[in-house]
Amino acid sequence: MLLKTLAPLCTDRIRRVLDVGCGAGALGLAIAARCPQASIVLADRDFLAVSFSAHNARLNGLKNTAAIWRLMLEAPHEAAYDLIVCNFPAKAGEPVLKDFLQKVPSLLKPEGRAALVIVNPLARCCRELVLESGGEILTEENSTEHTVFHCRCSAPIRSLDAEANLLLPYIRRRGAFEVSKISYSLDTVWNIPDFDTISWRLELAGRLMPRLPSADGCMVFWEPGQGHLPLLAVARGNLPRRIILAGRDRLALLASEHNLHAYSGMVETEILPLCEPGALSEALEPASVDLLVTDINPIPRSAWNKHLPLAAAALVKPGGFWMAVGRSSNMAELMKNTKGWFIQSNSRSRGWRAAVLERRAPR
Repeated sequence: MLLKTLAPLCTDRIRRVLDVGCGAGALGLAIAARCPQASIVLADRDFLAVSFSAHNARLNGLKNTAAIWRLMLEAPHEAAYDLIVCNFPAKAGEPVLKDFLQKVPSLLKPEGRAALVIVNPLARCCRELVLESGGEILTEENSTEHTVFHCRCSAPIRSLDAEANLLLPYIRRRGAFEVSKISYSLDTVWNIPDFDTISWRLELAGRLMPRLPSADGCMVFWEPGQGHLPLLAVARGNLPRRIILAGRDRLALLASEHNLHAYSGMVETEILPLCEPGALSEALEPASVDLLVTDINPIPRSAWNKHLPLAAAALVKPGGFWMAVGRSSNMAELMKNTKGWFIQSNSRSRGWRAAVLERRAPR
């Protein structure tokens, strides 16, 4: 639907295009093929999506593209764009939509335009935000579920380069939480679970956390979400020397880092983008991790249940620990490949399971 409305615009005058939330690249790559003279930037917060966009560009021989891992309109950008396109995520919410429309003008050339497809419940809000800011609706087309807008927004309200807090439009609320008598507070963000209450999955993992000895070395968290488990880990005792936040979702990793730094400025953190947890062993030094925490949400039809145990065995020091949490069926698959580990604690309920395994020293 959006691509059809863009067809008349794909002329020699288009030189720079930004595809925000590119996914596997269908929209941006179609424009790249139609406008070979243009430079197409494909951006997404999901590292797997970015990797697929880059792969699909190579597969189609499209050399006029660049795939980057970032949030919506996250700075910096090399130059202004003629066109910014976006399949706006339904779960992002009105604050993120407002922030998007406020930032767009600072990235567009004077005659540039933004083109987005949005779910109908947000269409009225989008229209009002554009018009209230002095912008212009150039095109509007509707279907039963979606609306396409082409708009030229007013002058920028603020510069991207001067962004004081990248996460500000994403923050939903600040909440107080407690698990196993450990209390902590964190800022939760839109479009990530566990923003209001803690899920049973995290409750199970949180109950096992106090049974772990304090570690002052290196902790690695795979897909930490809002940051509940990293906060629980540091709130219970000694601060670790280093915390590595790894995964696909840039928003989740930035939110977790934000909450850790708000809890203690003494925590050294690192963000590590990877497509799947089995790649951890390729990115980190062998036997360098005291505690590995993996929240399991497998990529379908992948050999994750073999790759992840191999990575954990390579990373965790002898005497170190690995906590895994996920659906009981996935955990059952994982536990088939845990030779060399001692199950220290194990908890399951309501279709979920969490386990803590200790790495045995080699004989």
